[in-house]
Amino acid sequence: MDEAHSARKHNQIHRAFRGLKERATSVIAMTATPITTKAQDLYIMGQWMGIPGFDDHSEFLELNKEINRANRQDSKALREAGIEGSIIRGVFIGIRNQNTPDLLSPEVTCEWMVKIRDRFAHNVIRRTINSVDHAGNKLFGLKPYLEHTLKLRMYDNEMGALRSFAKDLVRENPIASADTRKNFYIEFRRSMLHPMLNPKNGGHWKKPLSLTHWQEEKTIKLDTLAHVVRHHLDSNGRAPLTMTEDGQTLTLAPDCLQDMSDYGEDDRVVIYSAFPSSNQALIDILDLYGIAATELNGTMSLKKRQAALDDFRTSTRTKGHRVLIISNVGMVGLNLACANVMVIVDTTWSALDDEQLRGRIFRYPQQKQVHIYRLIALGTPDVFLNNISFDKGQLHSAFIGCTDDIRALNLSMLLPS
Repeated sequence: MDEAHSARKHNQIHRAFRGLKERATSVIAMTATPITTKAQDLYIMGQWMGIPGFDDHSEFLELNKEINRANRQDSKALREAGIEGSIIRGVFIGIRNQNTPDLLSPEVTCEWMVKIRDRFAHNVIRRTINSVDHAGNKLFGLKPYLEHTLKLRMYDNEMGALRSFAKDLVRENPIASADTRKNFYIEFRRSMLHPMLNPKNGGHWKKPLSLTHWQEEKTIKLDTLAHVVRHHLDSNGRAPLTMTEDGQTLTLAPDCLQDMSDYGEDDRVVIYSAFPSSNQALIDILDLYGIAATELNGTMSLKKRQAALDDFRTSTRTKGHRVLIISNVGMVGLNLACANVMVIVDTTWSALDDEQLRGRIFRYPQQKQVHIYRLIALGTPDVFLNNISFDKGQLHSAFIGCTDDIRALNLSMLLPS
């Protein structure tokens, strides 16, 4: 059963999976994201898989009870901390708020994850891009991907607009309410791309009349994106770019050379944007630089979506679009190994989502050197999200993780004597 995490809730899909399992002589469940939100996901998956130890429903209720109790205590502690301890304050300045109280729920969750992991241990085969065989040789022959975090310093005008909006939002919602989270997603994060994209300001994007006009009103993220994409499309195998200390000037990364190998296909670029409603701005600015881009989004019919993919996969320097913009709709199961450069415009909330995203191009039959760019605006929620995205990976690590020493021991037990 592929995408086994689809049955992580007690719903119709879960019942269907259990029904199929009861009619089968054996079950193989496959997933790249065993944990999507919480520890209960794995417990429920263990139930339908029939793994020993997950048949005690009273224990599942106790798991829910303990985590919910910890969440309530954390909420109370945050309320008592008031505005000085508000997590949202840390989000806006791009660092963890030192006044935020220690939270109980992560500790309780990790304790349960250890129990759950031990029960799954004898029923799981884990394979990653770095897995090795009994002789210690990698199963997959892909070159390690290169990651480039571009630390951007926003221009004064766009940072001023963000600060003004942040002050209003914190003043109106000192504690991160549901409305605050909604505003943060829709308004603040979109504003980080360009103030015109903020729905509070009308959200009416207008394409600049020319590249000259754009230079007068440009924003650091959009302009950096265009320069990175143009750099890699100009010729195949180009050495990567890095950002200088001023946060606004791109230069060639040191100690990196152009790949002169002929792979028979031109380089292509995938751009990840968390907000499809911002895609038109990306397309317009790229167009000003002479770059044609296409997109995938959830509103497209299957026929149009397939046409966009076919166009991208067969594109060359003389026809088609060599740049594809995707959002969450394109993160799972999509094979884009025809591209070798990815630019992540909006940081994901989850390390697992980030891994899925990278896996769109870092996968078989990829032959080229893969470059992953991250556009991180300093002094903004980008920094905060980049940190907590990988903090969330701790939940995943608590389940699948073991120390290097234990992993080496497991490998030695597989080696022939």
